Amino acid sequence: MISTILLIAVTAGFASYVYYNPPKRSQSNSSNQNTICMDYSGEPLNTLNVDLVHAMTNGYKQNQLRFIKTVMQEDAHSIWFDLETLKKFLYQVEKNTDSNAREERNLGIRIYYSRYPNNGTWEKKYPDLRDLAGSDLTKKFEEHHTLVMVPTIQNGKTHMDFHPLDVRTYGEKMSGFPEYQSTNTATSIFALTSTKRSNASGNISAQNHGSLIPPADGSGESF
Repeated sequence: MISTILLIAVTAGFASYVYYNPPKRSQSNSSNQNTICMDYSGEPLNTLNVDLVHAMTNGYKQNQLRFIKTVMQEDAHSIWFDLETLKKFLYQVEKNTDSNAREERNLGIRIYYSRYPNNGTWEKKYPDLRDLAGSDLTKKFEEHHTLVMVPTIQNGKTHMDFHPLDVRTYGEKMSGFPEYQSTNTATSIFALTSTKRSNASGNISAQNHGSLIPPADGSGESF
């Protein structure tokens, strides 16, 4: 009898609590859905000995850069990107590939050594560089050494440059398609270089932020 009374009391108390404190459904944040996020906290840190970093950067400055300066007055020795720019670029590559690939593929980034064209071509021939033409500082990027990052996808044993929005390039070389030839001026691909002033506002192609040093300020460098 006591057990029955106790059970009734507990049940009534619980019912009263639920009535006055109904459970609330947590609101899902749509911006967090389908987010590519990996936890690498268990992975070893990527490190290099300080003396090796000095040896490699000084080796470039004392050899390749010195040779370059024999034929031109000045050239860049580093390029800076903010972390968010790199994260956005990698996210967009992975997200769009994940949406289009029929199976999991090994992705990568190829970094091409490259050079800016004459700034007289930036306004009309190469509109991706138009933003640089509006600054006296970035105009000095003209004919300087830089980098272009292009996504790659593994096909067999080969890491191929590809365009995440064009599934044909997942299995065949981009250079085999007319729209990816050097004569094509209308097609854009996923690529990252320094084509915007560092204070440019974000838009679809604003992933291309970066600073070339010199002529940009290199006072924060240690190598």
